[in-house]
Amino acid sequence: MKYMVIFALMNTKYLKNILAVMTAVLISCTSFAQGWQMDWNTSVHGLVSSGDYMPFWARTGYDGIMPYTDGGLLTAGGNVGYDMGNGWNISAGGNFVGQAARPSPWPTQEATVFVDRLYLSAGWRMLHLDMGMKPRERELQDISISGGNVMYSRNARNIPGINAWSDWIYFEKGHWFGVKGNFAHYQMIDNRWVSRTMLHNKALSMKVALGRNVDFIFGFEHWAQWGGDSPVHGNQPAGLSDFIKIVLAQRGDEDATVSDQVNVLGNHLGKEYVRVDWRASDFTMTFQYDKPFEDGSGMKFRNAPDGIWSLQFAFNERERWVTDLIYEFVSTTWQTGPAHDRPATEEEMAGQDPNSHYYGKIVLGGCDNYFSNGEYKSGWTNYNRVIGCPLLLPSAPGDDGITTNIICTRVRAHHLGIKGICFDKVPYRLMATFSHNYGKYNQSQSSPFADVPWQLSLGLDVELGKRLTGLPVDFAVGVYGDVGELYQDSIGLKLSIGYKDFRRF
Repeated sequence: MKYMVIFALMNTKYLKNILAVMTAVLISCTSFAQGWQMDWNTSVHGLVSSGDYMPFWARTGYDGIMPYTDGGLLTAGGNVGYDMGNGWNISAGGNFVGQAARPSPWPTQEATVFVDRLYLSAGWRMLHLDMGMKPRERELQDISISGGNVMYSRNARNIPGINAWSDWIYFEKGHWFGVKGNFAHYQMIDNRWVSRTMLHNKALSMKVALGRNVDFIFGFEHWAQWGGDSPVHGNQPAGLSDFIKIVLAQRGDEDATVSDQVNVLGNHLGKEYVRVDWRASDFTMTFQYDKPFEDGSGMKFRNAPDGIWSLQFAFNERERWVTDLIYEFVSTTWQTGPAHDRPATEEEMAGQDPNSHYYGKIVLGGCDNYFSNGEYKSGWTNYNRVIGCPLLLPSAPGDDGITTNIICTRVRAHHLGIKGICFDKVPYRLMATFSHNYGKYNQSQSSPFADVPWQLSLGLDVELGKRLTGLPVDFAVGVYGDVGELYQDSIGLKLSIGYKDFRRF
């Protein structure tokens, strides 16, 4: 708690200035037109644990802003939007975070200030454009282990960029068939192995109505890390022609590394998924299979059954003990098999090109090693936290503050999440995750994952609202625990005080 108090005193002036500017902008806007709306909030969080680190669920799923160790957090931000009519709308928002915590391998300093969210958005009917740092919507409830996206779980900090996206676009009044998608470009600004790495993203989903109460959805999402400055290979290709290769997943030219000339330019990965929504009279049931791929061998569901299998129930009655329930089975152990290639026989070599990089080998396509890459060694991380499913673990940063490895890519886990209203209309959220952690293929017997450590992580969040004091501030408490062989056994406590307001003009 002492870190939280010191930080709050040091930065009150700056927070007041930020809020004053936002208020002045809002007031000036309302003098020209009606239809504006604004929400703003501020919160203080204190965290303490019995161990060296906060338990898993105390720091997971908060867009990467919660510290790994005891400390405090101060946030202040807001959003403003205007409905222009005829389907047009604009919005903007920001959130600023002050974090103070005990030193650990993950934070680079004991106290730091950073921008968590800062964006400008515009939209027309189903089409939208976001610029800046803006969180993406969760596809499943916040009691899911990944939020419904195995590749982008909101476990890490938001990444600045430009994202053009659409809501569901239907081609007839009955809404029997619809599509949605996005096309985005981001710039990674964290301290990483290949500095100034750029990030390409696109997705396409389709929906087919199977009657009035059942929707079948399927789609894919593609991510690619490219460009930047490698400490080994220097500046990576980053021209317009290289961008086209990234979009189309093509091989690099002669200025690319040997690996990128043989395979594809950059680090490509993504997801394929299928989903069924069934709307019953009392609840909506959602089944989703969300599967990652690391290269071409994992596409078209060839690395199944790897992925996250989710079954969620959302009840129509929202004032009950259980309003939402989800069970998820996570498996990333297959990875298209334990070997990427094998030696070719003499008969097989006879038909091969002697100049090929794979001469003398038969490519099997296995050992995908999710979220990892030989050229972009920081892999699928941002600010040293995994961007996708948080059960896959990055290595601790080195002395330079850079993560260069995903030390556990093979996981099998069961997750249960429950959400509801208990007692005197008190909202709660309960999570329980049990996992076996296999590390990686071809690891040494001295690896900490050689014996497949098990882990149980628990989390309970309760929103007490204004009940404690009657003051116009909301109170919340979280209790968390880790028991097992992967993390240190510990119990954690989080106390939160927040204020929020919403206005229309």
